[in-house]
Amino acid sequence: MLGSAVAFSTVGLFTALTSLPLPDVLVIRGVFGALAIWVVARLFTGQRLSDRANFRWPALSVAALFTIGMTSLVIAYRIGTVVNVSIIYATVPIIVGLIEMLLGRHRPPGIFWVTSGGVVVGVAVMSGGGLSGGDVAGMALALLMTVCVAGVILIAREHRETPMLAASGLACLLSAVVAAPFAGSGLFRPTQLLICAAFGIVTLGLGRVFLVIGSSRVPSRTAALIDVLDAPLTPVWTLVLLDDVPAARSVIGGAVVIAMVMVGIRFSDAD
Repeated sequence: MLGSAVAFSTVGLFTALTSLPLPDVLVIRGVFGALAIWVVARLFTGQRLSDRANFRWPALSVAALFTIGMTSLVIAYRIGTVVNVSIIYATVPIIVGLIEMLLGRHRPPGIFWVTSGGVVVGVAVMSGGGLSGGDVAGMALALLMTVCVAGVILIAREHRETPMLAASGLACLLSAVVAAPFAGSGLFRPTQLLICAAFGIVTLGLGRVFLVIGSSRVPSRTAALIDVLDAPLTPVWTLVLLDDVPAARSVIGGAVVIAMVMVGIRFSDAD
């Protein structure tokens, strides 16, 4: 799950580095993400796309959720600011807890709600200022992505026997197919092609593989808490690669997020 958070924290960086139109980004990212996931699935698990288990409802649900979520988040980062979109994504532990409670599976302890609220506050401190013109729509799309990720975490935990990696690869390919009719000549620009290929390999090939594998091995609420560590990690990439020194509020807010996640994991109950 920590690997998922690290990989996913680069979404904002890659979005800033590429100047291609959104459809071009989605096509290249989806194709290379699918290739990376299928290589991992084939080499380390022996899963094949033709396996019957890939066409059962848990795997197909994960594929659909990933397709919707991945597309929504990239668009959200394009039209809104990274930090404000991250505030919405930081609510994923709360959404996981609410879904579990509504389904009657588990009643999250009080410490879970406290630490989840603390995570949202920490990310809000990181964001600092108000909303830009595109942030409302961007945050709405981020909420859609957040619900999708919560669904993936819960399904992967509940159906641990179902192979999810091939389904994740299928989701990447579907996102590329949906965007392909709108793609332009940017697909053939070498530098941008490499950036978008790395975008897909890192955030999808590594991030989604780690998310699916990790979610099946740790309690759902713990997985959701760890996954939001991408928020305080995002400024680290811009500092290291773009020499963009984060503001003091980013450091303070990030420290709050990390502290809340650590407390939540330490005192969470297993399920």
